[in-house]
Amino acid sequence: MDNQLKDQALSITVGKQIFIYLMSALLPPLGLWPAIKYLKQKDQKSRMIGFIAIVLTIISTVITIWFTLGFINTFNRELNANLNLYR
Repeated sequence: MDNQLKDQALSITVGKQIFIYLMSALLPPLGLWPAIKYLKQKDQKSRMIGFIAIVLTIISTVITIWFTLGFINTFNRELNANLNLYR
């Protein structure tokens, strides 16, 4: 009975793919959970969905880090410039 649960194929409908891709792009770390599940499947289409989800998660994470560091640097420059006005 345990093998039957493991052997069930995951859904590869267009709606499910869109959900996985959006989760991977908008909530980067959470995109890894379905991506790994799909990568473990035997069929090529499921594995491709998992691969795309991982790539989207990585790209989204890099972009988020880049924008966050840019914001922090800008904030620090503005803060230092304003603090220097009062010296």
